[in-house]
Amino acid sequence: MSETFLDLPSGTLVVAIGPGGSGKSSFADAAAFDVVVCLDTLRGEIGGEPGDQSVTPAAVARQDALLEQYLSAGATVFLDSTNVEPHVRAGLVERARRYGRPVVALRFLLDLDTCLARNAQRPPNRRVPDDTLRWQHDLTREATVDNLLREGFTSVHHIVPTPTGATGRNDTISPERIADAVAVLRKAQEGDEDARRDLAEFFPEYEGLVMQTDHARYLELAASAGLVATHLLIIESGVWASSVETSTSDFGMPLASVDLGEYASRTEAIREAVRAATDNGWALAPENQWSDFDCGGGEIHIPIHTRPTR
Repeated sequence: MSETFLDLPSGTLVVAIGPGGSGKSSFADAAAFDVVVCLDTLRGEIGGEPGDQSVTPAAVARQDALLEQYLSAGATVFLDSTNVEPHVRAGLVERARRYGRPVVALRFLLDLDTCLARNAQRPPNRRVPDDTLRWQHDLTREATVDNLLREGFTSVHHIVPTPTGATGRNDTISPERIADAVAVLRKAQEGDEDARRDLAEFFPEYEGLVMQTDHARYLELAASAGLVATHLLIIESGVWASSVETSTSDFGMPLASVDLGEYASRTEAIREAVRAATDNGWALAPENQWSDFDCGGGEIHIPIHTRPTR
């Protein structure tokens, strides 16, 4: 039985998606999956080198045979390979469906420079060409939460490096990168298209949310991404305005905020904000955990604790 922080159902096919050097194998080593199928290892077993792309077709054939074996047995399987191409993922989703298994995407999107640096530090037999790694990184950026859910994945999670170098869920930004992150976010909010594309490298867990203006879509994407640092905010300023906001642990400003509406009364604002959240799959904190600032109901924070796995 696999027990990981992702709380996966038994028998799940877990598909890593990410370029070389993004932490997929380190994650596999630290997690508790029933089985890990690693394409690099299979390249070595069939007589090639772990980084030798020329033996990939034969290694993939062996990988697919193992997946059939393990999925039919009901094991929870972590697939440790890049899986950056949509047609490759389509085959994996179809295979999981044939066995009635959930199929979960773990998206590893480290910044390109770090991936290149890690790749350069590998032994020669495990290195991939830099051009190949750049191609993998570009395709990973295109594999957004929205696209992956559309492809048929049950849920999508982002795995990012912790300050210690291990991998896991993390919504923090290293102190030396916060100034750059603020600059990129502000440019994106001003309409800079390049900055919008760069947001994913700073905030991989929040991709698709930062510039989202439709609250129903915002909450749907947030539920899929598994965010926890999120709350409903209701403020009285002539009218009662409600919004949903998402922040990272050590980012000094809301990362994303979407207006839910303006209402004539406090009661109506709370009722409609709660309805918007619960209708989109969120579980709110119990009412005794709501923060009512100003003691007169002038500003209300409603924490969003958990969300179902989609």
